[in-house]
Amino acid sequence: MAKGYLIAQVTVADREAYARYSEAAGELLKTYGAKVIVRPESAIVKEGNPKARTVIFEFDTFERAKAFWDSPEYDMAKKLRAGAADGDFILIEGVE
Repeated sequence: MAKGYLIAQVTVADREAYARYSEAAGELLKTYGAKVIVRPESAIVKEGNPKARTVIFEFDTFERAKAFWDSPEYDMAKKLRAGAADGDFILIEGVE
């Protein structure tokens, strides 16, 4: 079964509010077994205009990644992010 990934690109507008989201989402990511697989501080933009921060989370399966995103608990966490950051989020399936 292929792994699942959540790619998040975010520019934070309100650090305090985003910290509350990050804490809530971080605990939930642990619950769903996600792990960070890149070092966001090391990003070097070669072309384009991505958001300020890119993070990639790996889940054991694509289904687990979707379950995290669609969970009522994460829906509550997303509300904490509203107005605190501008972000693009992509769920994608890995190759086996």
